[in-house]
Amino acid sequence: MNDLKTLVRNHLKPSRYKHTLGVCKLAVHLAKLYDVDEKDAEIASLLHDYCKYESDEAILETFRRTNKPIDDVIMNHPNLGHGYMSAVIAKEQFGVSDDIFHAIMNHTFGRPHMSMLEKIIYLSDALEEERSYEGIEMLRELALKDINKALLMACQNTLIFELKRGNMIHVQTILMHNALVEER
Repeated sequence: MNDLKTLVRNHLKPSRYKHTLGVCKLAVHLAKLYDVDEKDAEIASLLHDYCKYESDEAILETFRRTNKPIDDVIMNHPNLGHGYMSAVIAKEQFGVSDDIFHAIMNHTFGRPHMSMLEKIIYLSDALEEERSYEGIEMLRELALKDINKALLMACQNTLIFELKRGNMIHVQTILMHNALVEER
């Protein structure tokens, strides 16, 4: 695991690596709590932003090369596709499992009916210790008690934030929200 940490550290800017370590710390803690393989949580969290600084063209080329459709949100803001590119690289270069692949791929937008590992990586990215926004402490506490409620609240926070800024909303985030409401 130290080799992977070194590789990731050398690939990311120091601030992004610090964020990644925060995601990793929370993900491993949540994995213990929710009986998920801690090593899977560590690997997924270490690689979740691996391609964060790739060029827009490189990200779009990864979509094209793998025949993944490019939706309007990604076409207008290619960097938001860094999770998908990170997942593809994780699979191709590190041979990660499908579970880890999906956790990395879905950490930005989420999706309906996520696995527990996907939920952990999504929330860890949103709640790691370096993040600061109104209500985050309550969300952190909730994540330790009821991951689905925390996921719904985090999703709603994202939707409200993006709507207030007049940004596009990815359909996967809307579908995740609706599925979480339905499950509740």
